[in-house]
Amino acid sequence: MSENKTSKYFKYAIGEIVLVVIGILIALQINNWNQKRLQQLTLNNYYQRMHEELESSRDELDNFIIGIDSLVMLNRKTLEILSSNNKDSIPTLQKTLGALGTAWVNNFNYPIVEEFMNEGYLAKVNNTKIKDELQAFSIQLNHFNSLDTGIVDQYSLTIEPFINNHLNYSQIALDMYKNSLVSGGPETDFEKLFNNLEAWNIITLKLELLVYQKYALQEFKAMRDRLTNLLSSELNLKP
Repeated sequence: MSENKTSKYFKYAIGEIVLVVIGILIALQINNWNQKRLQQLTLNNYYQRMHEELESSRDELDNFIIGIDSLVMLNRKTLEILSSNNKDSIPTLQKTLGALGTAWVNNFNYPIVEEFMNEGYLAKVNNTKIKDELQAFSIQLNHFNSLDTGIVDQYSLTIEPFINNHLNYSQIALDMYKNSLVSGGPETDFEKLFNNLEAWNIITLKLELLVYQKYALQEFKAMRDRLTNLLSSELNLKP
């Protein structure tokens, strides 16, 4: 009789332990599921905010690319005039040279994307395409910081000193800036520019950097569009 009671008690204890273990496993599963649910809610909240941030900057980026493209065309036109050695084109040269003295840095600001990356949420993204595009987007943002440094250095170290020594800036400034300047002062000797190797090289190097800036911006625009579309799809947003 004693052995039967012991056996029954042992089986009962084993059953209780199994039930407790099952209960713990269920609780852990529920907790895990709840954590994943909260994590996904957090990600979706970031996705929504990043989508809005990318959309709100669309016009600014597109217009900036148009502006850089105009500087590319003006500097190229300047070189074409100098290469032609046609003194009759000096009035046109006077209008295109202003692009040499115009430098626009990228200076983009995407605080929500940067916060998302800095807080380490990228590692929690399951969608591989979104993860890859966010990483590429963030890398390009950092690359623009280096590019901006190069643009500023080129202007302050080579272009501005050249303008100070050879050009009357108030005569060549682009129309958008000319109205705020005082006209007059010593006249620019535009004819000397046609055989000035320093002028040719400075404008050529300016054009080279502008062309690269335009290319980087176009790539960045493509990244923005891909990322926006991926976030829209993830959030089931209507186009």
